[in-house]
Amino acid sequence: MAMHRFKQLGAILLVLWFCALPVQAQAWRAAAEQRIEQYRKGPLRVQVRDPEGRPVPNAQVHVRMTRHAFGFGTAVSFGLVVGSGYNPTYRAKLEDLTGDGRTFNMATPENELKWPAWESEWPISNRRKIDVINWLRAKGYSIRGHNLLWPDWQWMPSDIEQNRNNPQYIYDRVRNHIAALAGHRDIRGKLRDWDVLNEPAHLTALRDVFNGWGSYERGEDFYVDVFRWAKAADSTARLYINEYNIINNYANEQPTRNYYKWIIARLISKGAPIEGIGIQGHISAPLPSMSEVKAALDEMAVFGLPLAITEYDVTGVSEEVEANFMRDFLTMVFSHPAVESFVMWGFWSGAHWRDNAPLFRADWSLKPSGQVFLDLVFRRWWTDTTGVTGPDGSWSVRGFLGDYVVEVQVGEVSVTKSLRLESPQDTTTLEVVVSSVKVGEKPTEDVLRVQGFGPDPFVEGTALRYWLGRPADVELAVYDVLGRQVYAVQKHRVAGWHTEWVEASHWPAGLYLYRLQAGDLLHTGRMVKIQ
Repeated sequence: MAMHRFKQLGAILLVLWFCALPVQAQAWRAAAEQRIEQYRKGPLRVQVRDPEGRPVPNAQVHVRMTRHAFGFGTAVSFGLVVGSGYNPTYRAKLEDLTGDGRTFNMATPENELKWPAWESEWPISNRRKIDVINWLRAKGYSIRGHNLLWPDWQWMPSDIEQNRNNPQYIYDRVRNHIAALAGHRDIRGKLRDWDVLNEPAHLTALRDVFNGWGSYERGEDFYVDVFRWAKAADSTARLYINEYNIINNYANEQPTRNYYKWIIARLISKGAPIEGIGIQGHISAPLPSMSEVKAALDEMAVFGLPLAITEYDVTGVSEEVEANFMRDFLTMVFSHPAVESFVMWGFWSGAHWRDNAPLFRADWSLKPSGQVFLDLVFRRWWTDTTGVTGPDGSWSVRGFLGDYVVEVQVGEVSVTKSLRLESPQDTTTLEVVVSSVKVGEKPTEDVLRVQGFGPDPFVEGTALRYWLGRPADVELAVYDVLGRQVYAVQKHRVAGWHTEWVEASHWPAGLYLYRLQAGDLLHTGRMVKIQ
């Protein structure tokens, strides 16, 4: 009888423990949702007035998000975008991930900017790499450079190890490499971030070379100069340090986190311009809990620097478990106020170092974790809503931080403006002036609507499509990045849609800027030619 009661008690305790699990999960998730509301959204107010400054009530307002402020990105294999390895589906997904024109907003060249790959111009020429960077930027991507220094013999050119007993040789080679790559005329100023130093808590080859050499008290002090050289080469890029096993295998990686923090603290104390901390996201079973993920993020946030999840993927679990972890992990990092970006290390299993990319299988079918990513990033965490102005001519909404298109319509008059919502506390106010037009009356204001060039990027030529609200003398001019005019045409156009074909087969590959003038209306933009 006593044994029976003991078993009953054990069963009851087991049931209570299982019942408590959803409550515990719900608790962390509820706290994360509150942080998302607090840190990832901001107040937006649209104020509509007539030309005399009077408020316009009952105006229809459509607020449509076009790009997150938070970085959601992927590593990109450039050889699949251009060149002999060109994959049209891969490239199309980079242009349109969701099927309605939305896609990632960050990209990391997977191998193309690593030291040996840059010097050997692998897997494509450096000129083609620059073309892809220009193309990605033209598509609205921010570029994260990876990496300037990976301090282990196997990740540096072979002559570095051959001169392992010659610190001066290595010192000069590293300095010259950083100046040549980060300071390259077609790279400098185009990258938002640089992984300057990759995996220093695990890789000690250069630390050992420079230990006690010259003015370096410790070998890690060499990295202070590495960051200074990077900042001198490109003052606009934010400089990151990057490391793995900060979150994965959390319970057994405290020594790694401690040494990583020690390196960061020492470099900062000696004046290294570190501007962000990278946390690689290569996760394997057993998967960390969300409390461990948050603890690791909190631990690395003590420096007051932005955190970035730089290389996310998951291995060793079923697709269902992988999807559930994606949902939890992405929710946790998006909710953490110190984290500013999440970059997966490839999105297609057909081009992935582990053959297990987070979004698409090798046959391009969407994985459950891919569906989770699309649902969270482009649906749940996306603002696309409408409203009507009140008696004071205003309408307000709280939206996710990012770029927006706002359309205001009064009768048959429509005004479209863009804005960036970037403050989670202060109200961003957009003033819209709408001319008074009666229902059924045609607007008389000048209008120039530019659909853009297509195809873009292009090879032989491309066409600009635009719409005029009235007849006008139209001038189209195209310039290369040095400001030299490469194309110009002037025509008188009637009101309506027009298409202007630009023959460009003789142009060099690269980024081009265009200027479309229609009467006193002006539109500018950019386009990319590839070989």
